[in-house]
Amino acid sequence: MCGRYTLRTPLNVLAKQFRLDLGEAEAIKPRYNIPPTTEVLAVRHPRELAKLRWGLSPIWAKDTKIAYSTINARVDTVATKPAFRAAYKKRRCLILADGYFEWLKVEKAKQPILYEVDGGKPFAFAGLWEWWGGPEGENKPVESCTIITTDANELAKKVHDRMPVILDADDYDDWLACMDVPLVPFPSDRMTARHVNSYVINVKNQGPQCVEPAPKD
Repeated sequence: MCGRYTLRTPLNVLAKQFRLDLGEAEAIKPRYNIPPTTEVLAVRHPRELAKLRWGLSPIWAKDTKIAYSTINARVDTVATKPAFRAAYKKRRCLILADGYFEWLKVEKAKQPILYEVDGGKPFAFAGLWEWWGGPEGENKPVESCTIITTDANELAKKVHDRMPVILDADDYDDWLACMDVPLVPFPSDRMTARHVNSYVINVKNQGPQCVEPAPKD
């Protein structure tokens, strides 16, 4: 699964790597501990920068409480599960990140592990987005998203049997155009994993301390 991640990369660097037309986009602050149900940065077709709520709310949902159970979509059911199948066919996105966390159980404690790609460069999760609510009704419109997960690669499986789908840059355009793209584990040799400060476990904590090395015993 993927339940927490980072986006510390400046917006101008993201714009260059993902070929974004920023227009009047506001500067973004580094985020060291991004949790579900908060606003996240994504790219939609063709290369539109968007802010979406993490936790997909399908258009038919009675309310947005479903978002707590739809932060991730399994690759093996994403095309058929009612909550995701419409978005999978028509509304895909790149969810921008530069690291994600998993939690290694050590006796009764949890040790946070930070996974990064290509030495800490930004990358994109395979995401879906959806629109819920409307101006004619009582509900405020919400644009939300989910991150697709797949089997863990050799590096990630040391901690968890699932991992987020990290797209290769060559597949970005096809993914956004809703074409067939291999949703497979990202190559282990392009990733690193390191123990970081337990400060990040508290979802309220932010700042560089979240990604600092874990103190040595």
